[in-house]
Amino acid sequence: MPLFLSLLLICSLMPATHPGGQVASAQVDIVTSYDCEGDACAGVTLTWDNDRQQFRVQNNSDRRVKVTVTTFAGDSSVIVEPGKVDYLLVKTFNGPYRANYV
Repeated sequence: MPLFLSLLLICSLMPATHPGGQVASAQVDIVTSYDCEGDACAGVTLTWDNDRQQFRVQNNSDRRVKVTVTTFAGDSSVIVEPGKVDYLLVKTFNGPYRANYV
């Protein structure tokens, strides 16, 4: 029995590899819904961008939108042109975000 436990421990510490020698990674997509306040909520999509480690703001409307979030250090805002994408310069925020037409 101790041999079995030792082998189990060793196998759990070894990374899984593909036949080509590449390490397999388990990528999990986390979909989160953020509460929104303001008159432009229906035209804005706020998502987390894993590559950039920032919140991505997509303006799906035909008007300029200002998106603001509150952090422990204060507020952070970005104005996004119609049909464009921009990024908030924060990694976390508190409460709902605010999206208003400018």
